[in-house]
Amino acid sequence: MSGLETAIRNALERSERASPEVRARIYQSARNALEAGLRKQQINDPETVAAQRHRLEAAIHRIEAEERAAAMAAPSRPAAGGAFPDLRPERADGFAAGGPPAGHAAVTGAAVTGAAATGTGTTGAGPADIRPERVVKARKRRSRVFSFLLVVATLIAGFGTAAWWVQSSGLLETRGGGAGSGATVDGQPYAGNGDGPRSLDTQNRFSSDWRPVFAAGDIAALAAGPRARVEPASANDRPAARLTSEVPGRDGAIRISVSPEILREMAGKASTVALSLRSPGEKPVEVSVECAFSTMGGCGRHRFTVTGRSDVLFKVEFEGSLSPSEPGQLLLNSDIAGDGASVDLYAVRILPGG
Repeated sequence: MSGLETAIRNALERSERASPEVRARIYQSARNALEAGLRKQQINDPETVAAQRHRLEAAIHRIEAEERAAAMAAPSRPAAGGAFPDLRPERADGFAAGGPPAGHAAVTGAAVTGAAATGTGTTGAGPADIRPERVVKARKRRSRVFSFLLVVATLIAGFGTAAWWVQSSGLLETRGGGAGSGATVDGQPYAGNGDGPRSLDTQNRFSSDWRPVFAAGDIAALAAGPRARVEPASANDRPAARLTSEVPGRDGAIRISVSPEILREMAGKASTVALSLRSPGEKPVEVSVECAFSTMGGCGRHRFTVTGRSDVLFKVEFEGSLSPSEPGQLLLNSDIAGDGASVDLYAVRILPGG
């Protein structure tokens, strides 16, 4: 038995139940209590509301059928007014179709008192608490935010793994045959890589397999651009060439000649270029190096930060290139920031096929 049905029966027990008008007011109070309870619980789903109303009307019809049967079985208790209550279902506003019955009681909240249920024709009945059944709200669908965040996290992890694999596999190494496709410095192609300055043990690392391109103090082998200059310098009694670029473009570059013999050894191979540099002051210097290897092409632009005495290295590869018959050039810019900083050059070496 539902809660509303129990409340109706209790109200009938405490009222003049033989009167159809009294019963009608009790039924209508139950309807009002149901509507008030639905509003209080903020239940607006049409199917849920219709189901609750249907259950209540079924209970009212069942109770009223019992009351009529009991009245017919006891002729000594005539029904007041000689009419049966109005059992028509209520409208959306909580009243039965055709308007509220006479003596209809107002309901505050979900509770209905015995006096409001029975009206002035009751016989001292106590309060009747008629409350709607609690409607279990349908569970809300699980938020999609969690699923979306899970997908995003999976994608980020996948991209991170792919980036790590590409970097560790060496696919990002700069290759020759044309300018790189990275950022630009003063309108020139710039193909950066992860190789920074490396402090090398020249006694052990530069074996006889390395081909000398520039030796310390051989300033005549260097050619300065229109916005650059080359001066002799020394540090700790070691001769060097001090290179100063006034602009970051090719006009500020110093050209280092590479012989055709070394270029022929590099053709069709991956080779390593090493430059021994030093920043004259305590402030780091940003330098760039690029290749102009005649018919073999270029190698993009490489940028390095030089602090103190350092050896910087980068790899180039020329696959199936024509062997040149004329010298090539390495173009070194001492300050791509355009501040006119200088860098000291001690040596340039190339390891063909290494």
